[in-house]
Amino acid sequence: MYYIQGADQKEYGPVSADQLRQWISENRLNRFSPARAEGDTLWKTLGDFPEFADILGASVPPMSAQVTSAPGTGGTSNTPSGSRMRPTPGVSEAIVEEKLRIPAFGLLATGILGILRSMTEIVLGLFLGSWPKDMFRGLPPEMDRFLKGYMESGQTWATPMGVLTGVLSLVVLLGGIRMLQRRSYGLAMTGAIVSMLPCSCCCCLGLPFGIWALVVLSNPEVKNSFR
Repeated sequence: MYYIQGADQKEYGPVSADQLRQWISENRLNRFSPARAEGDTLWKTLGDFPEFADILGASVPPMSAQVTSAPGTGGTSNTPSGSRMRPTPGVSEAIVEEKLRIPAFGLLATGILGILRSMTEIVLGLFLGSWPKDMFRGLPPEMDRFLKGYMESGQTWATPMGVLTGVLSLVVLLGGIRMLQRRSYGLAMTGAIVSMLPCSCCCCLGLPFGIWALVVLSNPEVKNSFR
């Protein structure tokens, strides 16, 4: 079963596939007519439904297609009698995917770079722990104290910070993947927020893509497209 949308932006239906095929053949509907399948929340055009590709290819709709009352109903059908269909719907599947693609890839890149950074920090922490204690012998006392303090601080914090960065970057990476799949809306939002944290990954990359992703994900049509 399907629903159609009239020029008055009201929803009409449910209508069977056979009935839609009949209206298409009568040039009452065309490939640009807004429609959605029962159970879906995102509006498409009839041209987005592969099951109508054969009849749409065979029909030649006029510039202003109209939907009239269904035959035999005396004008009491649940279709918009005499109303013209809008030439384009609110947002189609293709438009939603286009909106999500770039910020999602930005989150993917941010997450991957963050994971690489975390691996570097973990290796650095382990390396500093095995550094020879007398390697600064012969340097001025002030320089010797500074370098030893730096090495001790790095040994203490590098590994824990690397683990934290890795976990946060993994969340960003999964958020980007879910954006592309349009699944787990909460995880996608979390990934966008975490990408803007300075401790998670490269802030100069994560901040703009995180903001971009939040703006796109806040769009009602985009939100409703998640499964």
